[in-house]
Amino acid sequence: MQARYCCGSMTNFIYLLGPAGCGKSTLASALSEEFESYGLKCPVLNLDPGVDWLPYEPEVDIRKDISLANVMKEFKLGPNGALVVAVDLMINHLPRIRERITDWNPEYAIVDTPGQMELFAFRETGPAVMAALNPGKDSLALFLIDSFLAKRASSFISMLMLATSVLARFMVPQINVLTKVDAVDAESVERAVSWADRKDILLEAVEEEPSPLGRETALNLLEAVGKVGFTGELMPVSSSSHSGITELVSAIQAVFGSEGELDLGEEKEKY
Repeated sequence: MQARYCCGSMTNFIYLLGPAGCGKSTLASALSEEFESYGLKCPVLNLDPGVDWLPYEPEVDIRKDISLANVMKEFKLGPNGALVVAVDLMINHLPRIRERITDWNPEYAIVDTPGQMELFAFRETGPAVMAALNPGKDSLALFLIDSFLAKRASSFISMLMLATSVLARFMVPQINVLTKVDAVDAESVERAVSWADRKDILLEAVEEEPSPLGRETALNLLEAVGKVGFTGELMPVSSSSHSGITELVSAIQAVFGSEGELDLGEEKEKY
């Protein structure tokens, strides 16, 4: 049986952000499949002009409009400099992208942002894209934390600092997602989730760090995160095994507050 839902006239945009290699594209693919298995339209927008391969077929692909090789040739830049320029040039194509999405009128749209997070999150491009695509502010950010980077307390706090920076930058609802949980042991996953939920447990772990400088730095970062008012449930998922994807979809639906929420307890018609 398919899940029940209520279609609205506004598209809910889901932006995937996080450091390079954290699993944005694979999660975009898994989420799109999950939404569509419930009968919900959910196109994926690839906004990374430098990506070589994607695990999904994007409905909007910025690579069709911007060629990294052409940017290198025209501006006489190396690959890194050309990528910066290419991402900035994306703004010129936003009206057409928005028009296509309006024509589709999907319930959800997933935005797969550039692998190098700083190009989207900390330049003017990111806020400009968000303002152009969904001026109605129906936006949600998913900040992805690689499980391998969450094994040590100090590294975990660094990821929380990045997540807080993204939250302050975009000022939209945000869900923090622990990715690739199938690639680490269950104890590491449980520990990271407890660190996000319980500051006292995280502080104990920081105190056990072998480096005095590392402990001091981590404590200072954690204090800064706390002052911003960052709160943090951490949702563990695996895009490859699909573990946690249904729960993440439920959390996304709850954030947008749709009138007819997905009934995730029902057996769904799989894709």
